Amino acid sequence: MKKKEDFCRESNHFLKSLGLALCLVSFGGSAIYASSLYAQRTMLSIQMNDRTVEDVFEYIEENSEFIFVYHGSNIDLHRKVNLDVRDQSVEIILDKLFSGTDIEYIINNRQIIVRRDTKKEDLPIANQQTKKVKITGVVKDAHGDPVIGANVVEKGTTNGTISDLDGNFSLDVSAGNVLMVSYVGFQEKEVPVGDKKVLQIVLDEDSKALEEVVVTALGITRSEKALGYATQKFKGDELEKVKGVNIATSLSGRISGMRVYNSTEFGVAPKIKLRGEEPLVVVDGVPTNQAFSDFNQDVIENITVLKGATASALYGSRGGNGAIMITTKKGGDKGFSIEVNTSNMFNAGQLKIPEVQTAYSAGSGGKFDNIDYVWGDKLDIGRVYTQWDPIKKEYREMELTSRGKNNFKNFLEFSMISNTTVSVSSSGKNGSIRTSLSYLYDKNQYPNSRKNKFWYNIGGELKLGNKASVEGSMNFTQESAPNTAGYGYGTGYMYNILLWTGPEYDLRDYKDYWLVPNEKQNWHYTDWYDNPYFEAYEKIKSINNFTTNGSLSFKYEILPWMKLQLRAGGVAYANNNVTRSSVGTISKGRGGWEDGALGYYKEGKKTGFTMNYDFFLLFNKKLSDFSVDGLLGGSLYYTKTKNLEASTKNGLSVPGFYSIKASVESPIVDAETKTKKVNSLFGTLTLGYKDTYYLEATGRNDWSSTLPSNDKSYFYPSVGMSIIPSNIISLPDWIPFWKLRGSWTVSKTDLAIYDLDRAYTIKQNVWDGLNTASYPDYLRGDVKPITNRTWEIGTGIHFLQGHRLKLDVSYFNKLTYNNTISQRISSATGYKSRLMNIDEEYVRRGVEISIDATPVQVRDFSWDVSLNLSTSKRYYAKLDESFSPDNLWTYVGARTDSYSYKGYDKDPDGNYIINTNGLMSRSQYSSLIGYTDPDLEYGLANVFKYKNFTLTLNFDGRIGGKSWSNTEFHMLETGAHPDTDNQWRYDEVVNGKKNYVGEGVKIVSGEVKYDQYGRITSDTRVFAPNDIETSYEDFVRSSHNNPDKLVQKKTFLKLREMSIGYNLPKKFISKLSMNSCYVGFIGQNLFVLTKDFRFSDPDGFEDIEGEDISSPSIRYVGVNLKVEF
Repeated sequence: MKKKEDFCRESNHFLKSLGLALCLVSFGGSAIYASSLYAQRTMLSIQMNDRTVEDVFEYIEENSEFIFVYHGSNIDLHRKVNLDVRDQSVEIILDKLFSGTDIEYIINNRQIIVRRDTKKEDLPIANQQTKKVKITGVVKDAHGDPVIGANVVEKGTTNGTISDLDGNFSLDVSAGNVLMVSYVGFQEKEVPVGDKKVLQIVLDEDSKALEEVVVTALGITRSEKALGYATQKFKGDELEKVKGVNIATSLSGRISGMRVYNSTEFGVAPKIKLRGEEPLVVVDGVPTNQAFSDFNQDVIENITVLKGATASALYGSRGGNGAIMITTKKGGDKGFSIEVNTSNMFNAGQLKIPEVQTAYSAGSGGKFDNIDYVWGDKLDIGRVYTQWDPIKKEYREMELTSRGKNNFKNFLEFSMISNTTVSVSSSGKNGSIRTSLSYLYDKNQYPNSRKNKFWYNIGGELKLGNKASVEGSMNFTQESAPNTAGYGYGTGYMYNILLWTGPEYDLRDYKDYWLVPNEKQNWHYTDWYDNPYFEAYEKIKSINNFTTNGSLSFKYEILPWMKLQLRAGGVAYANNNVTRSSVGTISKGRGGWEDGALGYYKEGKKTGFTMNYDFFLLFNKKLSDFSVDGLLGGSLYYTKTKNLEASTKNGLSVPGFYSIKASVESPIVDAETKTKKVNSLFGTLTLGYKDTYYLEATGRNDWSSTLPSNDKSYFYPSVGMSIIPSNIISLPDWIPFWKLRGSWTVSKTDLAIYDLDRAYTIKQNVWDGLNTASYPDYLRGDVKPITNRTWEIGTGIHFLQGHRLKLDVSYFNKLTYNNTISQRISSATGYKSRLMNIDEEYVRRGVEISIDATPVQVRDFSWDVSLNLSTSKRYYAKLDESFSPDNLWTYVGARTDSYSYKGYDKDPDGNYIINTNGLMSRSQYSSLIGYTDPDLEYGLANVFKYKNFTLTLNFDGRIGGKSWSNTEFHMLETGAHPDTDNQWRYDEVVNGKKNYVGEGVKIVSGEVKYDQYGRITSDTRVFAPNDIETSYEDFVRSSHNNPDKLVQKKTFLKLREMSIGYNLPKKFISKLSMNSCYVGFIGQNLFVLTKDFRFSDPDGFEDIEGEDISSPSIRYVGVNLKVEF
């Protein structure tokens, strides 16, 4: 113990980020000032059991710049203590360490002077020659169970010990003195010794120390035990180590009941579903129409997920599907600090990537051509065809070879993610402030595919005297990308490279994609498909988006138990996009590029804002054993959106000049404006009795502008109840806490903007240059809002001393009725359809389980684990005779996520029936193939700590649920699928044999009859094994859409994130004026195990048709550096 090429280009972004971080580190070191603040802002976490005072001194010296100065004979360095503090200042730690003793300390710069308090000389301290007596005893809790490791200290001295495994202790004390007994989670107790020699000491739980609080609706913090609904929360710093492109990815598996679909496509944000629906995102208590994925990890203080409609009932229709509550950072209590957090991750290969056959060329019928399909001739056997030479840019005779067998991999580029945040915080006794600047650079795997994103955040709070305070935050985001296109069927690079073109050309030879600049491509597939490099640089969908969101609130304490809060918040945005394609484009129409070879240009601008104004009166009153907690308030919600688009018509007048002015004919202009307003009044009341029984009721009434004028008002009631049985009945010592809860609510969803108002459709140049206006719909005015009635029950149980194992279970039931459809009507009315309610009803039922545990916690090592499990399904609760589907798998009690398809006929034994032409017989009736929702979703998060090392491993996945593989569907169709490279195809192409015999049976005699649903009513057929020869190509192409092969299970297990890091010791980093420094190796999307889906990652498939020629799933690894001054 002390006493005194592509890689080089893209890596530049990493070097710039690292250089920025190092410059800021140097700046931060020179910015440290006022050493008197050091003690206030030096935050440490200490978990020590049965350790000495000397051990505590050593730990503080190793992890800070402090040096202890003392006289050893005056301090009992060997006194055993227990300490459990997290992120506390050194002053607080020392206060706890010396509580109940005659020791005082003085902090002078970086020295801590420890000495006896001379003012306590009159106390019977241990070093005076007073009579000693030996005291023995046992420390127990209120249930009679031993408290292990309790601190037992003679008051006013450093003389003490701790209790053993049975709660027993022994201590020599001065006669007549007092013992101070304490333990984490219990109230400290003074025990007079008197003339007793054996003591029975009972500690009472400190309910405030153990009580968990969560952020609920409107941003109000409440005790978790009083809530009648399910919530989950975690700190923002859990998301700050592995910083990928999108924060939502890090939520995968972290919340039971929450499903995150992580698309592999560039620029496509993950989609979040909570209990099967899209939740509301709330920032600092204010609802926002921003996606959760828009936020930066480093500005989030904590996240609370309110899972049901009861939890978010105070937000009205927008909160009917639950809410994600984000609390942003506002400075904290660390004094002045500067923090730099940078993550840089690089492509380390693909988890899933399509593979194609490389033995046969483009073409059909075993012959090469540059038109379509990959059912061409055999490669590398000396056959010569007239082919396009992309270097000489002319047609010439060349041998047909597999020189492009790695075309797709060669097309992909080095990719990386760099995410850096610099923040400055300052706090004092009257408030705090924090500001930060963040930068994200995302270089995708496709050419000309990258994103730049900036965030600026500022937040703070200020006390205005003893009764008033102001709190606010603002977030500004700017995002730009030169091209977000390049995925999906018809528009993606895989569509061209893998599906419809062969391996007989080397794509790298076509990087010079112009034959005639701005007019004609250097390319050989001139009928359907564009040169992929041309697509990357000349078929553009660029974005440049700006978003600002913020809030400002004022609080005033009217009475000690009553407060007034006023708040305003909102979002403003301006999204700009450009879609353009060059003259010479081959592929027309698909993906929004119009006019084909004539060229195309479109500009779009979407602007808007959303405002929320709240006022509410909060009250919290304790009346003997009763408590009353609630609020009364109101809100105004207003949103307005403007959308303006203008595009060229019939091409560009000047090739290469991209402007609306370049339109050959009068440009097409489309504009729309949408507004909506909702006024609301709401209130909630919670009654508590003896901190054990809680009953809550809420009510909200909305007046919406989108509902019929005679019925704009609708009401949301909810009730919730919770009981703490552990306060009522005697439970085993290993069950210190048990809670039961239940809730019921009705929520409603109003209509979309203009669903009830007639809207004109304007068309230009309809008849001889004349414009027209028409009503597209006939909409009835008596439509009711969609209504949900939800109830849930749950329990939370804590096990073991110190609550080291926590189990939470929820069951929910959500009935949806008054559903709406748009019904087609006769065009003779002058309209197309009408909006109406139907009688069809659904019920969603689900179970959610969360387990948090600390299986191991010893001197230098701990292991924390969190397991989340959930399942939910939606069923038909009522059918509408006119509008519900009429099939065998739609009935009351049946699942609504069914998938049906017209497959291929089979005999009673399940064998495929082969027609007389040797091809499979296509069924005329649809049949049930499966269901899309998974049977189980899970997530497992692990945190291992050993001294200054931390290892995190986060797994998640899904079991069951089916989806269609569009990639394999088209690979089989085009002849690119690797399974088509076999002996049958070789014999057909090389040897001219068409002798393929499909597996199945043929009909020898008889016939079959079906009813309207495809059920057999009579069957006299006689079958025999199939022996009919046919073309292998014809057989595969005719049955490439077989659902038995293409509808696959979405089961997967993924290692989502991993980090292993080290907190540098204080004695090293103090030389650089750092307060803390963490260095870690990180990874995201590291490993996936699937049952099906050979070529794509099922992590991103939302529904049955979710897989649409998915891009490769990338594995990222890198480093994280976090420094605080």
